[in-house]
Amino acid sequence: MGKKFKLLTLSLLVLGMLTSCNKKENKDVNIYMWGGSKEINTFMDDVVAPKVLENENINLKRVPIVDIKDVVNKLIIEKQAGKKTGVIDVLWVNGENFKALKDAGVLTENTLGSIKNKDLLKESTTVKDFGEDINGLEVPFGEAQFNFIYNTKNGAVPFTGWETLTEYVKKNPGRFTYPNATNFTGSAFVRNITIDMLGYDNIQNMTPEEFKENLNIVWNYLNEIEPYLWRKGETYPESEGKLDLLYSAGEVDVTMGYTINKVNSKIESGDYPETSKSFLLNKGTLFNNHYLAIPANAQNKDGAIAVINELVSPEMQLLKQEPKNWGDFNILDMKKLSPEIVKQFFDLNKSGKIPSPEELQEKRVMELTPDKLTIIEEGWTENVGKN
Repeated sequence: MGKKFKLLTLSLLVLGMLTSCNKKENKDVNIYMWGGSKEINTFMDDVVAPKVLENENINLKRVPIVDIKDVVNKLIIEKQAGKKTGVIDVLWVNGENFKALKDAGVLTENTLGSIKNKDLLKESTTVKDFGEDINGLEVPFGEAQFNFIYNTKNGAVPFTGWETLTEYVKKNPGRFTYPNATNFTGSAFVRNITIDMLGYDNIQNMTPEEFKENLNIVWNYLNEIEPYLWRKGETYPESEGKLDLLYSAGEVDVTMGYTINKVNSKIESGDYPETSKSFLLNKGTLFNNHYLAIPANAQNKDGAIAVINELVSPEMQLLKQEPKNWGDFNILDMKKLSPEIVKQFFDLNKSGKIPSPEELQEKRVMELTPDKLTIIEEGWTENVGKN
């Protein structure tokens, strides 16, 4: 009896050690994402990470990145070198960078199909990313629409399109600027002006060569207003964060960004004056979704799936949309949620600081395809940035 008891005890001990080892191996998940927003960073570190640890027993480690293109190149190089296990488990991505990753074949297949909460997502968010078929390679994380922010104490909405922007900068020299177009916010501003001037449907029907030719109208316009920009256009803020600082300090009258609830978040944190308000252009502003993907060589794919499932859950999406956290709009189908949760989502948007849901819907302009986006960014650098 004693020998059997000792063998049983030993077996249980070994089993416990194996279970412990397995738990340890699967406990860490590294999420690589842009680190330029203190609100997003704080939300991920102080709200998301503790929730993930509590619900999934996973240590979620946020790894801040400056330029997503560096991470894209890293994954492509690792595949070429035959590196089977990398350090990136989850990647925040969309648009041209998703296309590059997809074309290189460095993302885990059927990630979307592996998410338990996938049936709660808006179907429209799971089909295309900047016109590129998603094919289950990424999971929608949030909804974005480009918007401008101004201080109402200075008067009415400063401009509603490219023509009135011209009038505004000439009457208020040095009070407006936009980030360098090599930055994603600056690129979005230039794309929006391009669509405003040339027309979205017209652009869609242009060949790359025709598009490049027509962009000369845009470059001439941006060069025309350049002397009236902040610091006479001799330099551009390097990021959205730097533009926000200029706005907060009262050096410029307008800032901008993709987060619809950004104005509420910044007022909540004390970074913007309470008289700040968001506005859209009359012809509309760019709309897109951003996504989460898992590299093919992720070291903890099971943990990554669990983390993504948590991030798209109604509880986490609600926390993410709260202005005091991130303010990012959700990607859930309200028809599939309980009335109580739906009410909580709608209650978050009653500040009067952002456009109504109807205006946001009416003025959505879909993103251009990655090839046209690249043409714009390279064209701005060559024709405006170098001047």
